[in-house]
Amino acid sequence: PIIIDRIIFSCLGRKMITKRDFEQDTEGIVLKEKGKKCFIEEFENKLKTTITHREIGRPVSYRRLIRLELYKLEKHLFGEKEYEPFVANW
Repeated sequence: PIIIDRIIFSCLGRKMITKRDFEQDTEGIVLKEKGKKCFIEEFENKLKTTITHREIGRPVSYRRLIRLELYKLEKHLFGEKEYEPFVANW
C-alpha cells in the first residue's frame, strides 16, 4: 500500500490514467496498453524515490526498502530474528 496505492491515486488524480484507459474483456476490466505503460513508468519512478529510513538513519530508495524487508523476512523464516515490519509515519 505504501507504494502501489499512492501510484494509483496519483495517476488518477493527475488524469494520467482515465476511464478510456480501461477495457472490459472475459477476465473483467483491465488496463489497456497505454495505461499499463503509464502505471509501470510511475512505478519505476516511485521505486527510485528515496526516504530517510528511521532505523538505519540514512536515505534509501523504495526499491532498497523492499529488499531490506525481504532480508528481515528471511531472518524470521530461518528463526534468527522476529520479524518487525517497516511502518511508515506520515
